[in-house]
Amino acid sequence: MITQNSIHNVAFSDFKSIPKIDLREDEYYLFQYSTDSNIGQDILKYYLEFLPQKLKQEVLKYRRWDDRYNCLFGKLMIYMGAYIFGYDSFEFEKILKDSYGKPYMINSNFNFNISHSGNTVVCVFSKQEIGIDIEEINEIEYDLFENVFSTQELAEIQDNGLDKFYEFWTKKESVIKAIGKGMSIPLTEIKIDKEGTTYENDTWYTKTFKMDNKYCSITSKCELKKAQELQVIF
Repeated sequence: MITQNSIHNVAFSDFKSIPKIDLREDEYYLFQYSTDSNIGQDILKYYLEFLPQKLKQEVLKYRRWDDRYNCLFGKLMIYMGAYIFGYDSFEFEKILKDSYGKPYMINSNFNFNISHSGNTVVCVFSKQEIGIDIEEINEIEYDLFENVFSTQELAEIQDNGLDKFYEFWTKKESVIKAIGKGMSIPLTEIKIDKEGTTYENDTWYTKTFKMDNKYCSITSKCELKKAQELQVIF
């Protein structure tokens, strides 16, 4: 059972005043931010200056403004988390990607994972291998996903509707992201049942919840019993 504490607001402008946090083995911290529809290009330009040139280009390659903001603020959440969790010598250049494209930080004592959908970006930190997926809820034709869900999973989705689809979808995606091998793992190989979520012979622990009009799942190999949620203010 995960203990969920109250949501705390953290402003990017003064996060360095927060006392350093020693992450426990059985907890995760969830950072989240939802962009304001009125946010302007001047704000984008201001926050881009915190990034090195290579990461600026990574942000600007997105054509849609919401994708640019989500990419940018996701990187800044890593910056915040690294400082808060005791990484004194943080540099963006220390964020690398493995052969499957999963980001990690050199010589850190934590793992992190990012996801975004619509106007919301989330970043989760833990000492354990961790994966997160968030998806905006939209009407969907279940029959188009026979190559994603088992017969039993599809039956549950058809019986319970849209929420069950997004619960199962984000669970599978978050497991794949926790494993770190990307889409080289077919979603059909991630099995969901009442006992948990499994891949091959391993069981994964997943917490799934709604966030406004979105579904979010967080997955770890070890059971995480404590959660902290931070609402980031840019």
